[in-house]
Formats: sequence, structure tokens, C-alpha cells
Amino acid sequence: MITHSRWSPAGSLGLLLAMLSLPPAAAASVQQVPQGGLVDAALRLRQLDGVKRVLLIGAHPDDEDSALLAAMARGMGVETAYLSLTRGDGGQNLIGPELSVELGIVRTGELVAARAIDGGQQFFTRAFDYGFSKSAEEAFSHWPREALLGDMVWVIRNFRPQVIVSVFSGTPADGHGHHQVAGILAPEAFAAAGDPMRFPEQLAFVQPWRPTKLFRRSRRDPPGTPVTVVQTGVFDPILGRSWYQVAMEGRSLHRSQDMGTAQPLGSRASDLVLVESTTTVAPGAGLFAGVDTALSYLTTRLASRERATADEHVRVYREAIHQAEASLGVSDPSQAVPQLARSLRALAGLAGTVGEGGARATELARTITRHTGGVRAALLSAASIVVEAVAGDAQLVPGAQTTVTIRVWNGGRFAVTQARPELRLPDGWTAESITVGEPRGRRGRALVQLRSPDEVARSGMIDPGEVAVWSFRIEVPTDAPSTDPYFMHQPRDGDLYRWPDDPAVRGLPMGPPLIQGGASLQVELAHGEPPVAVASVAEALFVGVDQASGEYREPVLVVPALSVDIDEATMAWPITDREPREVTVHLRGEAEESVKGSVRLEAPPRWTVEPASAPFAVDGRGSVMSVAFRVRPPEGGGVEKVALRAVAKGSSGGSWDHAVRTIEYPHIRRAVYVTPSQLTVTRFPVEISRGLRVGYIMGTGDGGFEALRQLGANTELLTQEHVQAGDFSGFDVVVVGVRAYETRRDLMAANARLLDFARAGGTVIVQYQQYQYVNGGFAPYPVTINRPHDRVTEENAPVRVLDGSSPIFTTPNRITPEDFRGWAQERGLYFLGTWDDHFTPLLEMNDPGESPLRGSLLVAPMDKGLYVYTALAFFRQFPRAVPGAYRLFANLVSLDAEAWERHLQEGGAGR
Repeated sequence: MITHSRWSPAGSLGLLLAMLSLPPAAAASVQQVPQGGLVDAALRLRQLDGVKRVLLIGAHPDDEDSALLAAMARGMGVETAYLSLTRGDGGQNLIGPELSVELGIVRTGELVAARAIDGGQQFFTRAFDYGFSKSAEEAFSHWPREALLGDMVWVIRNFRPQVIVSVFSGTPADGHGHHQVAGILAPEAFAAAGDPMRFPEQLAFVQPWRPTKLFRRSRRDPPGTPVTVVQTGVFDPILGRSWYQVAMEGRSLHRSQDMGTAQPLGSRASDLVLVESTTTVAPGAGLFAGVDTALSYLTTRLASRERATADEHVRVYREAIHQAEASLGVSDPSQAVPQLARSLRALAGLAGTVGEGGARATELARTITRHTGGVRAALLSAASIVVEAVAGDAQLVPGAQTTVTIRVWNGGRFAVTQARPELRLPDGWTAESITVGEPRGRRGRALVQLRSPDEVARSGMIDPGEVAVWSFRIEVPTDAPSTDPYFMHQPRDGDLYRWPDDPAVRGLPMGPPLIQGGASLQVELAHGEPPVAVASVAEALFVGVDQASGEYREPVLVVPALSVDIDEATMAWPITDREPREVTVHLRGEAEESVKGSVRLEAPPRWTVEPASAPFAVDGRGSVMSVAFRVRPPEGGGVEKVALRAVAKGSSGGSWDHAVRTIEYPHIRRAVYVTPSQLTVTRFPVEISRGLRVGYIMGTGDGGFEALRQLGANTELLTQEHVQAGDFSGFDVVVVGVRAYETRRDLMAANARLLDFARAGGTVIVQYQQYQYVNGGFAPYPVTINRPHDRVTEENAPVRVLDGSSPIFTTPNRITPEDFRGWAQERGLYFLGTWDDHFTPLLEMNDPGESPLRGSLLVAPMDKGLYVYTALAFFRQFPRAVPGAYRLFANLVSLDAEAWERHLQEGGAGR
């Protein structure tokens, strides 16, 4: 059967069922467990008796109590979810260059990967993480309170938890202003979700839902505060470790935040404080104390005749589930299949009693749908029946063709009949059945399958040990859109993402998968039992083989046929530089077929570009051609910011003006997004000392290397081999990138040689580092960084220059208050807290209402050379081409020991 995935709701129940039908990789609507077999069946059975749902609410990726999620989902059979207000877009990145929205994609992937391990689901609001905030008031100035509250209510009404756990208290004790906002709004959302007068526009899709209990995490509560203790360090014989250990494996997937952690043995617990309850419970009582979680509770509003029938179905269902769990044998899990089949029949009977309308009917229908899916999956695992859908390509372009192969392997002892494929495609996509002639089986000592997989598929009967295969050719329409994250389809509304019109994806990590496939079939039971019909549909993934690491799986994504990319997104161009510059456009084929045509670089009036256009030809996917254009600014031009746009036109039609960006790390799901092929050029007055030779030791990525090259400095990116050799004598200046002392072991090993370079007359500039820098003693003199670290988050905070005559503020650029205007996100972070007298602080700044800080920029002489530590957030300014940041950075690189010494002798600060 081939169906298309356009969502067409039938009221609130339609939305709920649509969300429940999405596969785990698309959203987090189904809790992920190990695939197939005994463990999968056992873990699923834990969640199939009763109705228990808990929602955690925090502000960022990594705020969640991972251990609590794992203990509830994996151990206690609770349907759990984590609602993160943001995607962590405003943080730093330990593992790569992605920042801002790109970092948000990375951290969304890390949360989804962590939930796949701890068993939770994942949701978000529209809040864009604009950076660190020190107060709730500041956070609410970025995020309209009602909009954010409405998003939280939307998630609650969809997920329908009986219990909410707020990670934060909503007080200044939470620290981060985002944390405070999450703690403030959690109780408001708890109350508003059940009020039909609040956010009534949502009621076209969902119904009001009133949770029963609101807890918060216990942190620094006074002695004697009643707490509910949830044991998380319980050893689980099915998993072979504790729930806490499972959680720490998932938590370690927050790699962009350097959250790798151990998996210790022994007991652990999470303490919760009851904040509000709609039912009377004793202080410190259990998580679900006073909450009716029995399936029979949902039948109490049915008419008397329907209720009696429904209660009997519930009784039979629960009895069958318990017997299935008891009979799930280690050596033969298929013993549980007859009871699982019985439970499915009971659920089908229960579904016939559900009436129309009403919260209780909606909840009963939702529960039946979820439990039916869980029982079917458990039955297939217990019966050793494996269903998979494999796509022929991981990347598609509009107008392309691919294949989807659906396989069913009957690895158990029950015969399978009436097997037929299920294929779900986006609107406008088409499919036709094809025969690919898969082999009968691989030969070892014996032929494992007498009939070919195609023959088995045509018969619809799959005997034990056989594999059935159905294959389809898929046509992608020529107007198929790119698989961008849904929250990036439209420009942000301030610091809120815009959600799409489709309510089924709002709040989810990513949109639904492009292609889903599976099969419906009957399992023939023994001893005269009636056969049981089951279906399994999941995302179709591309399966590849890496010769070094083996099999891997990737999602299917659609991208433009041609990626048109410019070397850099921003360029600082000194206003005194009248020479033409080279701008390189890279054209990369994303389709299997070759693409030919011409490419041009569009510029504003009076700017000249040569050549006006250039031919190009790329020979299929992965083929790259680069075209260099010479760009010259207008004569007599002043300060300005302009955009250059690359456009490619195909000789056979088609036009492309976007670059394809791929986010790809081994621990997260691959993602792509497209961005306009545009270079923003900012021209302003800036100078840098000529003839400087600069070595750059890159850390996690900061844009400083590119910035110096744009300013005209002779800059070399130092490799691991160069740093390990410890010979820096070929340079005048060595710049150490952001967080390099965390990521560059070569730098740590060569640090003594780097300091020797400074003593011999060189200048070393170290950009912000974290605690590893001070703990390792890498500075030339004693320094500390406070905990929590000092920072100035107000990007427009006043800056006081402590010594205006210092060459740092005069040479070659005269630094004025104007140079501290227009900074982005923050002034700086990881300021030095204390420092040796050799260091001279040069700037003073603070957030409103706080004490002045002087640890953002310090200089220390070292025999013949200089050592500079700067915590200023240059890495946030360079991508935005903030003129003042470039001018100040140019002065730092231009600083030399002789000028500094003359300044001191003339009475400058530091003497």
C-alpha cells in the first residue's frame, strides 16, 4: 500500500493520533528502545500497563535530569519527555565551528540522541537562545512572555502529562536568566493548560489538559523540606546496568558542551519537592501518589453498558500483558506471543467502546493507540520478526529517482501470512513496484533460503527463516523542497523562531521523515489460536558500509541539485585598501547528473566584478568547481556594508543561489540546511602593522584566522605537527584560539616552548579559555577564573578604558567609544578573576547593577616579549564583521614589546 503523508486532522484526536504515528527519528513521539529481540520486548512491556506520563521543563540542552528520565522511562514504564525552552543556539561549541542557528541544530541532534538512550521524548518552544542572561527580566525582554507560555501550554496539551517536574525554581538562585524564566513559567503553564480560556486558538487542534501534580528539582532547600525521592541507581537486570548509568551514556552525547561523564556504580537518587497538586497527598509521597494511573480510570465516563464492556476488555488486556511479561523467556521470548496477541484483541474491543468528544474519550483513544503500537512492536520483537525499509540514497535532489526496499525477516518459529508492504511518501512523490532480483541467500555450510526473497514477497507467506523483499522506484517531484529544519523555514520574529502552519510538527525536534516504509502481516499462532494482524512502519534510512567502521545508517534528505557557496559569509575590507580582492565561488554538484551553465557574482552599483560571468561544469555528486572573481570597491567610497550574491544558471534551465550546509557528526543524526549564497562586505577604517608574520593555533573555531587575513596580515594556521615541534621563531605573533587548551593536546605539550617564544621577543595572544587553562598552569604567571566565571552579557554595556594612552588603544587604530558600539550577544566571558602583578588590566566593564570587572583584557611583559589574555568575545563579533572588534584585534596583533616598554617608561599603567 502506498500512501501520502499530508496531514489532515479530524479535530484534536486527529492531531494526537498524527503525532503518535510519527516514527522516533522524526520526532520524539515514540520512546526509543534497543531494536528487536528480548530486551526490546521486555522494556516495551514495562510501559503497557496503565497510563503514566511525566514532563520535565528546563531551558537548555543539558538542563534535563537525565537520570530521572531514564529511571522513569526505562525502569518504571513511564512515558517521559523533556521540554527545553531553547535549542542552545547561544552557547559555545567544543567540537566544531558551528555557532548560533547551526549550533542549535547540533544541540537538537544531541538531545534527540540522548533521548534515544534514556527513553524520553523531546520537545521545544520557539525561543531562540540569544546568549547568556543574568536575569529573568532581561530574558523576557527577548521572549514575549505570553508567546513563550503559549508554546509550553501547547506541548502540555499535546503530551498530556499527569506530572510536571520543573528543573528550576524561578528565583535568582537558578542563576541563568533563562533558567529563571523556565522556573517562573512552569507553574503558570501547569495552571493555564487546563483553562479553555487561555490560548483558545489552540483548541481547534488540542483539548485543555490539567496536570495533577507539579514538582521541582530539590536544590539547596532548607533542612527538613519534604522531598519525593526517585531512586535512579537501581541495577536493571534487563539492561545489565543501572538507570543512572544508562542516563550518563546519553548525557555524554552533549559533546558540543563537553558533557562527557562517567557511569559510576552504586545507588543514586533524584529529589523532588511538591509545588502544587490538585489532589491531596502527604508531603514526600511518591511521584504518582494520588494520581489514578489505571486504564480503568479512563472508562469511568462511558455509558453504563459501554463501561461494563470496556472494563472487561481492560481486565483481559491487563491479564494478558502480565502473563506475556511472565512468559517472556530468555531462551525463547516467543512464548509471550500468544498473550500479546490476546492483549491486542482486547485493545481492539476496547476501541469499539470509545465515544465521541470529551477529554476522557480523547485520552482513552490516545492510550489505546499508543498501547496498540507498543504491543505490536513487542509482539514482533518476541516473535523475532524484523521489518525494515532501506532507501537507495541518503541525498536526493528535485526530479531525482531512488529506490526503497522493504524487507521482512521471519527469524522466529511462527509462520507469517498475508504479508504486504506499506510505503508512505510526501505529497507529489510517486512510486512503482519493481523487481531487483535479490539473491536467495548467502552460502555458508548450506543454502539458508530455498525461495528467493521476491518469490516469498509475492506469495505473502514467509516461513520461519525466510526473508521477503519488496522494491519500489521512487520519483521525486521537480518542485520538492529542501529538507531544512522546519523552524528555519521563515526568518525569526526577533528572538523567536516561527513555527509552520502544520500543527503536527510544532514543538518537535525536526520535521517528519521523508519516506516511511514497513509491512502489514499476520502471525499464525499454534494450538488453534486465531492469527494476529500486526503492522510495522518506520523511517526508510539509507544503509551504507564504511570499510573502516562498517555499516552506517543515514536519513534521506532533499537538497538543491547545485550548491553555490562563497568562501566566506562576511568580509572586513579596510577602507584604505583600494586594491581588488578575489572572491571565490564554489559550485558543488549534489545530483548524480552533471550540471553545466554560467555563474555570476552580483554586486551593488559602482562596484566592479570581473569577469561578469564564468562558465562552469560539475560532473555529478561531490564534484566541485571553483570560480574566482575580482571585486573592486567604488573609487572614493566610504564606510558601507554591501552584499555580494552568487547566482548560477544551468544551460538546460534551472537557477541556484543557495549553499547547502551539512551538519554531520558521528553521535547525531545528519542534517542539512540551505542558506543564501551571499557575502556581506563591511568597509571601515582599520589598519594593521605591515609585515607581521602571525601564527594561529585554532581551538574550537572562532573566525580570528580569517579576520586577520582579511585585514591583510600574513597569517598561517598552525598544524598539530608545527605546534608539537615547538618552533615558533618564524613568527612575530602567535594567537591562541578560543578554548584551544581544551582541544589541542599539542598546544598543552608545547606550552613551555610557546612561553619561551614570548620571552625571546614574540607576542602571544590567548583568547578566552575555560578552567583547564588555569588548572593546568598554562599562563606565565598565576591567574584564576572565578566559579561561576565572570562575564558581561549585555553587549552594549559601557566600557571604560583604563589607560587611553596605551598602544593597544592608539596603534595603529585610535580606539574610541564608537568601537564598542554594535557588538553582538555579549562583551566577553571567562574573565580572569585574579592575576599576578605582572599583568596590567586595560578595560573595565560590568553588567547593569553589578560590580566593575577588569579581567577582560590584560597584558604582561615577558623578558623581551609580551603575553596577552583577552576574554572579549571576538569570536561572536567576527562573523558579524563588527568594525570595532576588528580594529581592537588589529591593535592587539600589532602590539610589540618595545612599544609597550616605551609606554611604561612614559608613565603608562602597569609601571
